[in-house]
Amino acid sequence: MKVIIFLGPPGVGKGTQCSLLNSRLGVKHISTGAIIRQEIASESALGLKVKGIVESGHLIDDKSMFLCLENALSSMTLNQNDIVLMDGIPRNLSQAKEFDTLLSKFLSKVDLVLSLTADLEKLVERFERRWTCSACGKVDSIAAHTEVSRYSCVSCGKLGSMFRRKDDEPETVRRRFTVYQQETFPLVSYYADRNLLSIVDGLKSPEIVYAEIVSILMRK
Repeated sequence: MKVIIFLGPPGVGKGTQCSLLNSRLGVKHISTGAIIRQEIASESALGLKVKGIVESGHLIDDKSMFLCLENALSSMTLNQNDIVLMDGIPRNLSQAKEFDTLLSKFLSKVDLVLSLTADLEKLVERFERRWTCSACGKVDSIAAHTEVSRYSCVSCGKLGSMFRRKDDEPETVRRRFTVYQQETFPLVSYYADRNLLSIVDGLKSPEIVYAEIVSILMRK
């Protein structure tokens, strides 16, 4: 398998691009949230342990996370030409080295790292337009100064159902950005030194970002 890691601060569009690549090109997409939910649903010993950690509000330890990831990879039917997108892991240098070790078990390695970049204040502006429907969960971008109470969800049509998640509040966005800069951003240099890094402006429209990513993939 060919492994591609997505890096970038919260809200830069990593999940959006992974979803587009998955739906249009058929590439595999692994996100930390999905593999955790998958392990919990299996009701394995590991799944029960992880469920307890999640319900207690604590962060999942690296050992448990990588066991979940190993199980997820093992459950997938992959050949040497399949592309696997990694979204949310690794998050720091320690995890990056552990990830290399895990991939070696599958006779694989990291082939490409895509770093989606964005200015903090531009991200804050993006999140300020981000609202979620309480009825169907659809996320929508709503222009500033719109009277949200009179806005109907574009997905289910419900009136006045849009709300802003706590994670989308400006203070939370700034805090998460700081954590990213401290813990994850050093991976940019780590992978650049290994000639694996490509940088993409994450503030462009999703379709333009997608086109640039596909262009990079075609050159690899």
